Amino acid sequence: MRSRIKLGRETMKTLKALILAAVCSSFLVTTSFAEEFGTKEEAAALLERAVALVRIDKNRALDLFTSGEGGLIQKDLYVFCFAPDGTVIAHPNIVGLNTFDNDFVDVQGTQLGEALFNAARAGGIGEATYQYERPTTGSDKEFTKTALMTRVAGIVCGVGYYNPE
Repeated sequence: MRSRIKLGRETMKTLKALILAAVCSSFLVTTSFAEEFGTKEEAAALLERAVALVRIDKNRALDLFTSGEGGLIQKDLYVFCFAPDGTVIAHPNIVGLNTFDNDFVDVQGTQLGEALFNAARAGGIGEATYQYERPTTGSDKEFTKTALMTRVAGIVCGVGYYNPE
């Protein structure tokens, strides 16, 4: 048999206010955390972790990169991966997009798929610099972004960091 606790009207109002405050403050903490700029060193460490996960279980790793579970989104840093045909297979927002599409360009006309694929190195890390918005903030303002790119297990993965200026 389930027991019930009776609370007065004022206690319920206070409890609702406390719950609402907790939810709002957790949103603010998450938002301010996402507004912080990650560094090149943090991006490199996240990419190293991503490569290790792909080597252990590629499909599970791709799911984790897309969902951001397990600490795989840090500040404004996130892992993204492409299949050999240019299709995005892991990203917080654009899974399924073909990066070789002529419409996938930055404001300066850089064809992003080509730039990212050309930067990727098997067994090493290359860099590609371009303009891109910060999807973790919900803003469409574009910043200079440098992606650290590598090839692992037949796919291309990267983590990009933004220049805050």
